[in-house]
Amino acid sequence: MKAISLFFLVGFIGEFQVFLSASSPVNCQWNSYAPWSECNGCIKTQTRRRSIAVYGQYGGQPCVGSAFETQSCEPTRGCPIEEGCGERFRCSSGQCISKSLVCNGDSDCEEDSADEDRCEESESRPSCDLYQPPPNIELTGNGYNALTGQFRSRVLNTKSFGGQCRKVFSGDGRHFYRLSGNILSYSFQVKINNDFNYEFYNSTWSYVKHTSTEHTSSSKGRFLFTSSSSFSSSHNSDTNEIHKTKSYQLLVVQNTVEVAQFINNNPEFLQLAEPFWKELSYLPSLYDYSAYRRLIDKYGTHYLQSGSLGGEYKIIFHVDSEKSKELGLSSEDKKKCASSHFKFLFKLSKHKCKEMEEALKMASETQGNVLRGKPFVLGGRSGLVSGLSYLELDNPAGNKQRYSSWAGSVTDLPQVIKQKLTPLYELVKEVPCASVKRLYLKRAMEEYLDEFDPCHCRPCQNGGIATVEGTQCQCHCKPYTFGVACEHGALAGNHAGGVDGCWSCWSSWGPCVQGKKTRRRECNNPPPSRGGKSCIGETSESRQCEDEELEHFRLLEPHCFPLSLVPTEFCPSPPALKDGFVQDEGAMFPVGKDIVYTCNEGYSLVGDPVARCGENLQWLVGEMHCQKIACVLPVLLDGMQSHPHKAFYTVGEKVTFSCSGGMSLEGPSTFLCGSSLKWSPEMKNVQCVQKDDRMGGRCVHRNAHHAGSRVLFTCQRPTSETTALLSTCAAA
Repeated sequence: MKAISLFFLVGFIGEFQVFLSASSPVNCQWNSYAPWSECNGCIKTQTRRRSIAVYGQYGGQPCVGSAFETQSCEPTRGCPIEEGCGERFRCSSGQCISKSLVCNGDSDCEEDSADEDRCEESESRPSCDLYQPPPNIELTGNGYNALTGQFRSRVLNTKSFGGQCRKVFSGDGRHFYRLSGNILSYSFQVKINNDFNYEFYNSTWSYVKHTSTEHTSSSKGRFLFTSSSSFSSSHNSDTNEIHKTKSYQLLVVQNTVEVAQFINNNPEFLQLAEPFWKELSYLPSLYDYSAYRRLIDKYGTHYLQSGSLGGEYKIIFHVDSEKSKELGLSSEDKKKCASSHFKFLFKLSKHKCKEMEEALKMASETQGNVLRGKPFVLGGRSGLVSGLSYLELDNPAGNKQRYSSWAGSVTDLPQVIKQKLTPLYELVKEVPCASVKRLYLKRAMEEYLDEFDPCHCRPCQNGGIATVEGTQCQCHCKPYTFGVACEHGALAGNHAGGVDGCWSCWSSWGPCVQGKKTRRRECNNPPPSRGGKSCIGETSESRQCEDEELEHFRLLEPHCFPLSLVPTEFCPSPPALKDGFVQDEGAMFPVGKDIVYTCNEGYSLVGDPVARCGENLQWLVGEMHCQKIACVLPVLLDGMQSHPHKAFYTVGEKVTFSCSGGMSLEGPSTFLCGSSLKWSPEMKNVQCVQKDDRMGGRCVHRNAHHAGSRVLFTCQRPTSETTALLSTCAAA
């Protein structure tokens, strides 16, 4: 792992705060593979997964290869979908449907129409005289990954009518269509907004703050996303790429076209797509993150509660921040120009808007009156997208024609836009041990969101914010700063203050104490500095060791906890590893349970990281130890600050200490990480003391003195310094 070297020079030039720094690339690194999952009794395979140990950053290389491995195996348990359906009809896939749907003329068994295969003509009872569903109805049943902003495989059977005959009329096509049983409401209402929406952002930092999908902390057990754009997160890295060499401002022009609106039914009334139902059936009834994570990768984190079919058009133009400043374009000027009608991009009359046109043309690096931007288009004919990537400033009719052609093609080739989401675990039903699997999928989604939390990223400089994009971390910079770590440029105006603190990742759960376990985090990624705000939230979190909901299901569904799999004997807490810890340590360790050790930052694990609870209730632990690979800072005393502040430092790196709150540093201020991974000079007798420490000294005078006489006091400081103080004895 390459380390990050940061050299800060902080000063004020007028209203600017300047930061000079350099950051070395950090390459992505995989962790070791976790243990193999339980053998799947249906497809006779098992999987294992590896996570990211270090995310690539500052221009470093991404991780290559798959996170999953699969191998054949011999199952010890049967296949749950081979079980019967009781009073219901069993499709060839194993999925159960109501017998009222058999021989009704509809293919309610999605994969093979088994419910209609053996129907005599006299037995057939057609439930409707119409079989054609609305165009592109299958899009309403797709899963959605709210973390990546991407649609995933289908989770709902959108072609099953549920024995109902509900019809909807399309106004333009003058056709009737039959609604799926999963659809609660569907309307053909074309909405074309002729007024484009304009947003001006003074940095990628502002843009990401505004557009990023947010979720509540998984520590509270909730992770519903409060907003989602069809492609908000997918293009953050593209937008950020150009900002590595210069500071840019962003002008975002966007519009939407709607052709239909839909609302899906409540989860209990939705029929699942057969492939998704099979995957739910395959999930183990004992928690295995690898198996549940694979389902999330394939089907996403959410399904669609409602939305519209249509298209989205967005184009991003960049404006050179320094050029904008030279031309005297204030933020207010640019907002006024951007808030005009769409034709402002072609025929600008105001003087300031003309200057903005020049700034846009310079940033797009085009010749003549062509203005190029970065388009993001969803829906419509793909062959028309290239025509939406540029604007001809002297040809407004041509621009509108290209846009109108694309908008017209959206009717035939729509995508889902303006969607509202519901967590995918709400669809875990009609499979063995559904309640237990629903709880486990919810837990796996929490782990998944935590895995891609920006807390895993190293700090961006100058107050930039980090986001996780695949296996890499990207820095998004504040105005007038740029670079892979936002290390270049200068903060200005309202942004010229201190740097706000950010949370580190949560630690692993600690051991159980009186039925509760605790985990902690620190506000040090980065710590607040120069008057910046501290982190919002708690530094620790506690919860019950035993999941009460799981214990409840153990009573309701004891068959999901076979006696052979319900442990009665447990190993004690695993042995401690010097300079390391157990990943995701649980509260109990039944016989056969595997745990994985890892090392603290600044150390690398040598040996086999996996240990197992043996049948003799003793831990089977191989040879392993944590080898120091860097210099680590000791715990800093009150008032001490380190520059740069990092978890560890590689050979040749330096750290400098300073004091806050008017205190002064005693001892050396700069230390070097030597080849022996020890600090030079040795870090001892370094502390912060008050500059005027009379109150902490001991003042002594040996003889009585009369009023008006003068006496010399001697103050002995804790550091053995002596200070002479001449004072006059007052008459009082």
